[in-house]
Amino acid sequence: MNTAKKSLALVSALLILSLFAGCGSKTAVVRNDVAVSDLSTAVSAVLSDDALVSVPETYISGSMKMDVSDFDSYDIRINSKGVNIDEFGIFKAADTSQFELIEKAINDYLQMRKDTWMVEYMPEERPKLDSAEVRTVGYYIMYAILSDDDKDAAFKAFTAALTT
Repeated sequence: MNTAKKSLALVSALLILSLFAGCGSKTAVVRNDVAVSDLSTAVSAVLSDDALVSVPETYISGSMKMDVSDFDSYDIRINSKGVNIDEFGIFKAADTSQFELIEKAINDYLQMRKDTWMVEYMPEERPKLDSAEVRTVGYYIMYAILSDDDKDAAFKAFTAALTT
């Protein structure tokens, strides 16, 4: 490469870098002091399903096979009318050492749901389960068994409630 081309490439690179430097993007701060119930309320507010209710500890330990003492706090909401399988859960870890335990519990639960699914039971709902997702923001972990649109809205509300 001759000197003129090198100089032109260097000037172009510097101009591009100066454009990025001038953008002044703000780094989001993740909060770890939000009540799980407040997060669930924020998520529920953006969903098309208004029949989601929090489940008691006995449901979590019995039907979901999760030990609630493994979580700092939690809120799991399921459809109370049985017309769909819409569901989400939010868990807070006491510290980073609990992440793996919580993620394993959620993934085991989702796999159990898939393994025990009856093919003839609401076949139109199965894609929600197959595309269930788990996301982590700060000390919070959320799973969602929702339609794609509701899932996107739910995770955006979850993230927005935890970042400033």
